[in-house]
Amino acid sequence: MKLHQLLTKFKSTKSYLFLIGIAATIWFLIRVIPKPSRASYPCMQAAAPIMSSLVIYLLAISASMFSFKKFKESFVTSRYFIGLAFLFLGILSFSFLLLNNSKETIAKAFNPTDNTFPIASNTPIGEAKGLFPGRVVWMHDDGATNENYVPLKNSTNYWYSNTNANEAVIKEMLSAALVKYSGTTNIADAWDAIFKSYNNSHGHGNIGYTSGEKIAFKINLTNQSCSSAERPQRMDVAPQLLNAILDELVNVVGVAQTDITMGDPYREFRKEYRDLVKSKFPNVYYVDGAGSTTYGIHQTKPSADAVLKFSNKVIESTLPQQYLDATYVINIPCLKTHNDGGITLIAKNHQGSFLESGDDPKGQYAIKMHAYLPTQSSGEGNYRHTVDYMGHEQTGGKALIYIIDGIWGGESWEGWITKFQSEPFNNDYPNSIFVGQDPVALESVGFDILFEENIQDNAKQDYPINLKVEIADYLKQCASSDYWPVGIQYDPEGDGTPIGSLGVFEHWNNATDRKYSRNMGTGQGIELNYYKAPFTSISTYPQNEISLASPNPFSEFVEIKRPAEASVNSECSIYNTEGRLIKTMSFSGTNAIVWNGCNSENTAVAEGVYIYKIHDKTTNALFTGKIMLKR
Repeated sequence: MKLHQLLTKFKSTKSYLFLIGIAATIWFLIRVIPKPSRASYPCMQAAAPIMSSLVIYLLAISASMFSFKKFKESFVTSRYFIGLAFLFLGILSFSFLLLNNSKETIAKAFNPTDNTFPIASNTPIGEAKGLFPGRVVWMHDDGATNENYVPLKNSTNYWYSNTNANEAVIKEMLSAALVKYSGTTNIADAWDAIFKSYNNSHGHGNIGYTSGEKIAFKINLTNQSCSSAERPQRMDVAPQLLNAILDELVNVVGVAQTDITMGDPYREFRKEYRDLVKSKFPNVYYVDGAGSTTYGIHQTKPSADAVLKFSNKVIESTLPQQYLDATYVINIPCLKTHNDGGITLIAKNHQGSFLESGDDPKGQYAIKMHAYLPTQSSGEGNYRHTVDYMGHEQTGGKALIYIIDGIWGGESWEGWITKFQSEPFNNDYPNSIFVGQDPVALESVGFDILFEENIQDNAKQDYPINLKVEIADYLKQCASSDYWPVGIQYDPEGDGTPIGSLGVFEHWNNATDRKYSRNMGTGQGIELNYYKAPFTSISTYPQNEISLASPNPFSEFVEIKRPAEASVNSECSIYNTEGRLIKTMSFSGTNAIVWNGCNSENTAVAEGVYIYKIHDKTTNALFTGKIMLKR
């Protein structure tokens, strides 16, 4: 009893706050001072607010005590004006002390949000889709973006510039992803297999692309409406990725530029996209909400009729006419969280396709549909309009391939650019591309990644965690009619025929192994294939194979010469055979670099085969070779 009373008394005071604050401060300082980069570690981010609360608390106490002391001294010596000033300062400091709720800060650190995923691991729901049912390919290359890019307001340095996004690397990532997805050995065969898969599944026979067939893109340009000052901070689809896919469709598949429509139907196709994309593929039919004869951008035409009948029978919508005219649709969302939706990926991307009959395309605003997003419709078993977006015959029904753009990561609907702390990103931009033909499987993988990222990064808003039940509810309903709300039959065409399963929903086994049931041979769910650069086993485009390292094998030092074709603005990156980046060195001012067999922290690496990749940042040329380290 005495022990219980003592603990109760201890908790009723702020003694425990001091002890926890002191412990957090000591822990933070002894870890961060020797190595400042540790400040980004999740444990340090948990300790930092506790430490800062203690510091603020002590400063407030000191300031208030000093002020009241000076107030008393001033009145004793008849300096009333000065005394009143110190009294005011003392009251202000004491008020700040009361308002600074360090208990809440510590409570948040020690009682975090419930991070339990809403469904059990490796229990797939629904029917897997695609050439290889449920397959999702994830390509990851740290060289896709400039890791030193800092998104600053009013900056003239933009995330979308070729300085900060490497088009050659992104092009290789996309082609490698499609080759691996299709199980082929080159990009031409990959696209042929993807077209044949679509046509087979739609009853058209085992045929590839036929000349004259039209392709419509739904890309994500949500933040084209943001101010120029915020443009360096808010991401949209990477222009370099658009160039990569247009290059493959036009120059590999043989699609005429005039048979391709590209845009986010009602968002502006801004100058950066005209400069970086339209300049390379000028005859593609580019669209936005307003159109511009000056810049050769066409205004999106909504369908004559409201062809999208939301299944709750409340609202109807037109769809962009280019979807109806196309044989195939390619949906490219961005890897983002969302303040109302939790995540915004494949289905939510079609919120930008919504337009009620008679509304002006220039002023498209889908606010009516926000009533069905997780923040406005909490819990399970509710109508989810995003199921209709994914299941309509003119949107998901025509989807040839889905490509999630994870080159840059975004937070909230505004797409605030942030680095990802979780594995395998490790405080870098995501530098990723995800491809597949099963939209539910892709959203499942995206949900897992964004959920884990928000667990690991305390600085991020917990949208995917706080809205996890509602996100899972939507994905279950996409996957199986067993989870449809009472009284709802999803029939987005309104023709009396409900949709079937749109794909498979599953949660991975854990955030380290990232395995799904098909990976483990335990079920018919998702198969996630993750590849980290360099993609040495993937034959896509011709690469410049070189042998400019000597001695090779080596035991202590190896000299790697700069290829004659490469400019001095080149760098050499060393990777292990698992694709993990070991070290990057610059050729600036020299024709050769020397590697000592150590990583970027100057720790010796294990003996074995390593791959060196020389990237000419002026021409984007790539050169690769292998070296053998023997200890």
